[in-house]
This record gives sequence, C-alpha cells and structure tokens, in this order.
Amino acid sequence: MDASRPPGDDLVHPAAQTVEPTPMPRFGWTRVAMALRPLWDTRGEVLRVEIAGHGPLVIDVASDSYWWSTPLGELPIDPEDVRVGREDRDVEAAVELGPGSELQGLLWHVGLHSFPGELAWWLQRDDRYRLQRWPNFTTLAHTPDHVRMTSLLGFAALTVDELAEQANVAPAEARRLINAFSLMRILRSQAPDITLARPAFDRPVPAASPAPRGGLFRRLFDRLAR
Repeated sequence: MDASRPPGDDLVHPAAQTVEPTPMPRFGWTRVAMALRPLWDTRGEVLRVEIAGHGPLVIDVASDSYWWSTPLGELPIDPEDVRVGREDRDVEAAVELGPGSELQGLLWHVGLHSFPGELAWWLQRDDRYRLQRWPNFTTLAHTPDHVRMTSLLGFAALTVDELAEQANVAPAEARRLINAFSLMRILRSQAPDITLARPAFDRPVPAASPAPRGGLFRRLFDRLAR
C-alpha cells in the first residue's frame, strides 16, 4: 500500500479512478445521502466523495466502513463543492487497507444535515416509523431532544407529525432524526391503512343483506297473492 496516497484511495480499483463523478441534483450532504441510498442493494461498489478543503472520502456500505482523513468531530455541517461518484470496489485493496472507521457515526451526521427541513425522498410523511434497534449514543453527537424522540420511537410507531408533537420539538427536527435513522437502517416503516385512506366515494359498498321473510307486511302480501 502506498503510504503517500490519501486514506481510502487504495480501496478503489485503479481502472475506476478515471471515472468522472456522477452529477447529482442536490447539494451538500443531501447529495451524499441520495448517492448512498442505492448502494444498500449492491455490494460491488463504493462511494467516493470529494469535498473542497478535505481529502477524498470513500464509503463502503457493504463492510459498514468508511475511510477519511477528516476526524468525525471535524465534519462540516454544510459542505460546499461536493462531488460524488460510484466506483468498483477493489477487494484485494480492501484486505490490504484494513478496517476503516465504523460507518454509523458518519451516516448519523449525513442524515441530520441532509434534505434541510424535509424528509428524505424515499420516506413518506404519512407512514409510521419505529426503531428496529437502538443507536449507540455513546459514539454519536446528540442532544436531549434526540434521546427523547428516540425513546418514543422505541415504544411506538409514530408519524413524523406525531413524533414532533409528543416530543415537543419542531417538525423539522423530527424529520432530521427520521432521515438519520433511515440512512443508518435502524428504522422500520409502516404504511397507513389503504382502505381507511381511500376517499369515501371509493370505499367498497357492503352487500345488502336479504330481507327476512315473515312480519306483518310479508303475511299481508302472501295473503293477497293467493
């Protein structure tokens, strides 16, 4: 391994380093989040991120690791001039490079500071969300609001608006937390009941039950029909 190269560069296949970064229609950490989401379903690629003023960041979702010379505590809140590219993963280089940093802390930071004030594009406002597993707050920079919202999500499935109301936080703060947990893949979503969500004119009409035989009018009708 060439010690003069930035951390993570050896993980990228040499032939792939000439690939131009993929243009993304967003900015800052939002651009990184949008590029990461498709990598959940593939194991043969890594994400290379270049941010002005920093060395290259290489993210390997398959190994839950990243390589970057910038310490986690010094990450920019709103990075400028962000370029993102997906590249082939070099397995041999990954073994030689050794383990990177644990990815969850980076995903937490990216999720909190992407899609400013809005839900990530793959999430639905009316869905209910609940934790699949608890985050390790001993390694994550957090606030009391984060802990309070996390506790609520650990005990009940809530919409974003319900979470904001019960935790007494701004809806934008609830959306930021949901984005982060979703990117960390520790969140479960539940779609609303489709039948209840339909407009009244589109709901199934229950079949009318047949009128019971007998009764005063039935007996009168039978007598007149004789």
